[in-house]
Amino acid sequence: MTYSWLKYFPHEEPREEQIRLINFCIESFEKKRFVVIEAGTGVGKSAVGLTVARYMKAKHGFSSYFTTTQKILQEQYLQDFGSFGMCSIKSASNYRCSFKKNQTCSESQKELKIEPKGSRFWKSCVMNCAYKKDKAKFIESSLGVTNFPYLITESNLSGGIKPKELLVIDEAHNVESELSKFVEVSVSARFAKQFFKTGFEFPRTKAKTYSWIKNTYAPKIKAKLKAMESGLEKFNISEASLKEFSKITGQIDLMRSHLSKLSHFVEKYDSNTWLFEFEDTGSSIKGDRFYFKPIDVSSYAESLLYRLGTKVLLMSATILNHDAFRESIGIPTQDSACVRISSPFPTQNRPIIYSPIGYMSKKYIDKTLPVMIKAIESILAEHSHEKGIIHTHSYYIANKIKNAIRSKRILVHDSENRDAVLAKHKSSQKPTVLLSPSMTEGVDLKGEISRFQVLCKVPYPFLGDKLVKKRMNRWQWWYPLQTAKTVVQSVGRSVRSSEDHAVTYILDSNWSMFYRQNKNLFPEDFQECLIKA
Repeated sequence: MTYSWLKYFPHEEPREEQIRLINFCIESFEKKRFVVIEAGTGVGKSAVGLTVARYMKAKHGFSSYFTTTQKILQEQYLQDFGSFGMCSIKSASNYRCSFKKNQTCSESQKELKIEPKGSRFWKSCVMNCAYKKDKAKFIESSLGVTNFPYLITESNLSGGIKPKELLVIDEAHNVESELSKFVEVSVSARFAKQFFKTGFEFPRTKAKTYSWIKNTYAPKIKAKLKAMESGLEKFNISEASLKEFSKITGQIDLMRSHLSKLSHFVEKYDSNTWLFEFEDTGSSIKGDRFYFKPIDVSSYAESLLYRLGTKVLLMSATILNHDAFRESIGIPTQDSACVRISSPFPTQNRPIIYSPIGYMSKKYIDKTLPVMIKAIESILAEHSHEKGIIHTHSYYIANKIKNAIRSKRILVHDSENRDAVLAKHKSSQKPTVLLSPSMTEGVDLKGEISRFQVLCKVPYPFLGDKLVKKRMNRWQWWYPLQTAKTVVQSVGRSVRSSEDHAVTYILDSNWSMFYRQNKNLFPEDFQECLIKA
């Protein structure tokens, strides 16, 4: 094998699929700015990305940022490739201060603003701050990995991260949702009232609210921020506690971020591409609130994200529709190249059994659930000595199943203890079963951790969400594409190597129609795995 990039590959020998992908990337980057890789579970996308980055460094002097939406995947990058110079950074709140060990680096950085230069605390934070050291390494290194929220916040609000030559985006199917969360604007009446001594009136229509933000609210925030920053310079620490100072600096940071979002929103606003929602809570405590949510984030992608790389490599197991993907996140077709490779795992090791027991749509769900619960009990009995996962798609379904079956095997989580429950499942010697509406991706259930999985419901996006409706009306392909992506991601949780095996059960009768209408979205290897009971 004489490939010029071979010595930059991180493992002993690349697989056939990896050879094809690496060659495709290197050749495509000669003419295109964007390369999109869709590679099924087991292809080894991260090793492909690393090889391309190392080759581009040796060949062209490129430095690279890697980013992923899952912090657990960020840790995996560091674990797998730290020996090749890969370094990692998270937000300062994830680091413990080396001097004041009872607080985070984020808290210490706020105090440092008024700390006398030369003090023991000041010296410790300047010389030994773990966060600052990691951040400097990340910026200076030719290989740095971080999570999407940190990268986009630091590069656009804090200004500490500058562009590099190569940006590698893993789990790229989440770019749309991550950009959407970042640019979304929300204001509560309770918060806004702080800046208006008299005559405060919260607007309720889209046009009036935009005008109010631009001409009244944003200028008020800017003036208040300037006054607070001026006051901070005169802050006398001897007359007030550090706690009060930390509170003020926290408020300033929050307002800077808020003002930056407002400014970007005002600059880019187009009535046709934003959803406006007014929430009348009817509560004097909560207060009213409005939201502006972007329907189409494509116009924001370059200025917020792609500018961080002269070349951009996007990788995912679930692109499914390349044209739709590029349109939704602003990748120009003429300046991009796409490739798709199926999972190399044997299809006989990952059968998907469609066994319809009833419709789980809103109209029929309560009638179907008792039958579904009996079917799940039968599956649990069939796999009595094995671990597994039940994908419920909603807490409503999860709680119904948990309350009906009442088995000690079943582990269900809430929005706060998801990671703890997952850790318990992985470490338990018993045949525990995860019951979850939110473990469809970013979760590795390899080997004995899961030998079976159940999809209770076709995971359609929630139609009660106005943003979902706006997007499905804007693009006919959007709604089925999101559904198919979640199905493929869910099915991929339990088979993580060529020797691994697990069976998947799809129980919702709605699957038959959905699959028939959208079969073209699913990878060939998925279709080969599908069996009707």
